[in-house]
Amino acid sequence: MLTRVSAPVRPRRTQVERRQESERALLVAAAEIIAERGITGASLASISERAGTSRGLPTHHFGTKDALVSQVARVAQDRIVAETVAALERAHRDVDDLSAFELVRATVDIYLELFEHPSADERALIVMWGSTFPSESSPEGMVEADHRAYDHWAELITRGQVEGSIRSDVEPRVAGIVLQGLLRGIAAILLSEPDRTYALRARQTVDTFLAAALAPPAG
Repeated sequence: MLTRVSAPVRPRRTQVERRQESERALLVAAAEIIAERGITGASLASISERAGTSRGLPTHHFGTKDALVSQVARVAQDRIVAETVAALERAHRDVDDLSAFELVRATVDIYLELFEHPSADERALIVMWGSTFPSESSPEGMVEADHRAYDHWAELITRGQVEGSIRSDVEPRVAGIVLQGLLRGIAAILLSEPDRTYALRARQTVDTFLAAALAPPAG
C-alpha cells in the first residue's frame, strides 16, 4: 500500500513581509526604468507595470513619485556603503581600524570600481543626479540625496582633521562637495566610456589627487 506524502505547507507571509516584498519590487523597477528613461520618463504607472503590481501600489507605499525617487537614491547610496564594507572585509581590513583618510580613499576607489560594471541602481543614481541641473525641475528627493553625500564626506574629513590624517586647512563641507562632484563626473564618463583600462587609470589618478589634496604634509 502506497502512503501519500503531503507536500510541505509553505508558511503564509505576514502583512509586513508582503509589504516589504512589494516595496523591494517597486524600488528595483523604479531604478531600472529611471536608468533607461530618466526621471521624467519613469511614471508611477510604468513602474508598477514593471514591478508586476497594481497601479495604485506605488502611491500607497511611497505617497509621491518624488518620495519614491528619494528612496531609490537612498538604496543606491546604501549599497555603495555596503559594497565598501564588503570589499574591505575581503581584503581583511577592518573599517574601525582605518584612519578617516584611508576610509576616504577606499570608499572613493570602490565607488568608481562599481561603475566599471554598474547595476541599475548605480546607473539610476547618475541619471537622477543629472536631473538636478535644471533648477526648476530638480526633484527634491535627489537634492536631499546630494546633501546626504556632502554631509557624509564632510563628517569623514572633519574626523580626519581631528585625528591628524587629513590636513587642517581643508574646509570639510566644500571639500565634500568637490569630492562628490569629482566622483559623479567620473562615474558619468565611465558609463559612456566602459573601458576597464581607462577606468583603472582614472581610479589611480584620483587616488593620487586625494593624497595631494587631503593628506597632511610630511614631517
